[in-house]
Amino acid sequence: MTAAVAEFRCDGDPLDDIWLAGAMGDARDRQAATVVLFDATAESLVRPAFSAAALRSLVLFELPVVFAFEGALSGAITELALACDIRLCGRGASLRGRLRANARIRTLTDEGTALLLYLGQAAIDAPGLLARGLVSVVSEPGEALAEARRTAAAIASRGPIATRFGKEAIWRGLAQPLEQALRFETDLTLLLQTTKDRDEGVRAFLEKRAPVFKGE
Repeated sequence: MTAAVAEFRCDGDPLDDIWLAGAMGDARDRQAATVVLFDATAESLVRPAFSAAALRSLVLFELPVVFAFEGALSGAITELALACDIRLCGRGASLRGRLRANARIRTLTDEGTALLLYLGQAAIDAPGLLARGLVSVVSEPGEALAEARRTAAAIASRGPIATRFGKEAIWRGLAQPLEQALRFETDLTLLLQTTKDRDEGVRAFLEKRAPVFKGE
């Protein structure tokens, strides 16, 4: 595992606001970390309890967050999964509410799926999650974590400033009119042109080598 990926298992300490804040703080403290990975692939998870404020802080967290899971997720752990940016699961996985708020789900999927998850009337299986865009990859059983690590490593190999700006452009842009969102994306792009990492990327391309980004 690259040092740029901060990985946390979801089957140890009680999963609550304190645990989540600690994980996010730890990720920030690791200066090389550019991606957070939550591993929820264990068969038995500690019963979680998160406040709406804690989940919102995860949605707005500056680093991309990947969530890997196997088996059936329900309740608060589902809310944690939906607060992350990228979800990957095993073929036998499923996801079910009941959720306390559905604003995030409306951003991610259609009205019917949002209502289904919000009310917790039925579980959505792995193929259904993939078809609805709620997971990015469905792997073979037991392979979700390995696939998530590959995804996180690919993200971590990119320039850290560009990665953070990319996440900000997406999630802030979704709430804006298209023209305003495109202008915001352009502003961030112009900021990137002033960084040392941008110069390193150009040099690496011309020299036909892998770039060494420093987050500067």
